[in-house]
Amino acid sequence: RQRLEAAAAQLRGAAELLAPHPALAQSARELHARADSLAGGSFTMALFGAFSAGKSSFANALLGERVLPVSPHPTTAAVNRILAPTDDHAHGTADVTMKTFDVWWDDLTYSFSVLGLDKPTSDNWRSSAEALTPEGVHPAGLPHYGFLKAAAAGWDEMQHKLGSVQTVGLEEYRGFVADESKSCYVDGIDLYYSSPLTEQGIVLVDTPGADSLHARHTGVTFRYIKNADAIVYVTYYNHAFSKADRQFLAQLGRVKDSFTLDKMFFVVNAADLASSPEELEQVVKHVRDNLNRNGVGRPNIFPVSSLDALQAKQLDVDDRLEASGFLPFETSLNQFAAEELPGLSLRAGLDEVKSARQKAERWAEMAEQDEDTRQNRLQSLEQIRTQAASLLKNLSAANLRRDLSDESTELLFHVRQRLDYAMGRFYQEAFHPSILREDAGSLKTAFTACGRDLQRTLALELDQELWATTLRLEAAGRRLAADTVQRVLDSIASLEEGLGLSAQLERDWPAPALPETELSRPEDWHHYWNAFKNPKHYFEGKGSAKLRESTEPVLKDEIAAVLEQRASELTDHYTAEAHAALAEYTAKLQEQLEQSVDTMKSSLQGGQSADAWRKLARDLESMAGS
Repeated sequence: RQRLEAAAAQLRGAAELLAPHPALAQSARELHARADSLAGGSFTMALFGAFSAGKSSFANALLGERVLPVSPHPTTAAVNRILAPTDDHAHGTADVTMKTFDVWWDDLTYSFSVLGLDKPTSDNWRSSAEALTPEGVHPAGLPHYGFLKAAAAGWDEMQHKLGSVQTVGLEEYRGFVADESKSCYVDGIDLYYSSPLTEQGIVLVDTPGADSLHARHTGVTFRYIKNADAIVYVTYYNHAFSKADRQFLAQLGRVKDSFTLDKMFFVVNAADLASSPEELEQVVKHVRDNLNRNGVGRPNIFPVSSLDALQAKQLDVDDRLEASGFLPFETSLNQFAAEELPGLSLRAGLDEVKSARQKAERWAEMAEQDEDTRQNRLQSLEQIRTQAASLLKNLSAANLRRDLSDESTELLFHVRQRLDYAMGRFYQEAFHPSILREDAGSLKTAFTACGRDLQRTLALELDQELWATTLRLEAAGRRLAADTVQRVLDSIASLEEGLGLSAQLERDWPAPALPETELSRPEDWHHYWNAFKNPKHYFEGKGSAKLRESTEPVLKDEIAAVLEQRASELTDHYTAEAHAALAEYTAKLQEQLEQSVDTMKSSLQGGQSADAWRKLARDLESMAGS
């Protein structure tokens, strides 16, 4: 916090130097805005990881207290934010936002479909859920089985709370987190809790596990991946990476290089279980190999004991805290939060200061020119103003749609190729011998469940690819807009270098509202039962090849249709965002143009002395250097 406030003070000092000069008012405003952001902004750290990875115990170690309950039920956990108290929210209170009835019913209907049940009705859903047994449920359906059981158990108490926000104390909050018959009705929770972590402005976000009921909501997960300042993925010592883990890590691998800074941290929890340093090193290598295999290169891995770290903080025992492995993680996180991340904003602010200094130096040179030269430049300024204004008008009318359409088409072509390439692995994971066994009950039912699981896996993989594509299209849109602006600025500089127009644009590019993909074809996997017949025929004979030959073209055609529709939607969205960016660039540059021309006139007419401009330039150089 102290470092951020010092950086903010530096930018405010520069802004105060610029404030008396109307031609530099825009720069002063931007420096003030950056200073406010540095000094008062929060830092969001999102925790990800599968159930049993120890996310809650890790969060408690960060907070220094046993705040989050360790829930024995992984399937229905909602997003859980822990942040500093405010004037309106006292320490130890929580706002629990309940699902609306429509959202809850959508979850219910989806879980029924995953389990191969008929659509629920208001009359029969509860009795159907209560009658369910885990026998014969596909492993991918177990979170949905747990959700339906919890929903039925909690309905009487929770139905009247749907759509409301419940403000509760700490104990009741823990009930909403740990009691699945309550948590399955929760959309999200904000806990206001004072701790050294939260008082530094850090917001801790505990997200649902990759193997939870919410895994299908890839857009929610993506927003936290994109917008969180830091991502912490927690895995457990000697934890076997599940299919859900691998899918999530693959998504991190897709987007990692799209971020300006590497904001991902990987934690191996319960490192105290290692019998020796050599064994711990082997576990870290195992985690690194899995991350690399799933596309996460050069990961920052930290083995820790959350239990030891929490106890060390509670007892204030430095040696034990150091032995827990927590200090290297916290040191790395602090460096990232206090130096690397704000350094981007600070450097952009200092670039603004440099641009203002260069303008002041140019205007000083104008004021020192001889009378004839100044008069000649004065006479040409109005014509230059008109020409520059015309160039800026053309800027806002630039059409980037074709370039973005080409980019979208190419990116989605590669998405389709990657899905085609991975299709064999998806079939192997879905139709697995551990599920399709002679002793597993109804093989036809299990076979159909495997087919539906394949469709859901492909839909999830496709959605994650699409969200990753939005980051690449955003980067392309930003680049195209900036290049278009630079060409116009170069043309204006050729008219009159003294104008010194420049533009930095800090704007959010929101992701599009992509719907969740549902692959409905093949419609009925029973039709392909003859390709399976029995485990021996399928796994040792020609059954698996026949099934792929029959169903893969159908799946690929449906994926192609989805991608064709998304290509149009993505192009429309990012074309609109690029044009909005160009409009904002144009407005800023038009303001600069008017102010610069007026200032140049003043300098050429002797209204502002060369000495005054040079003093401002020296003061800005000194301020930036400090």
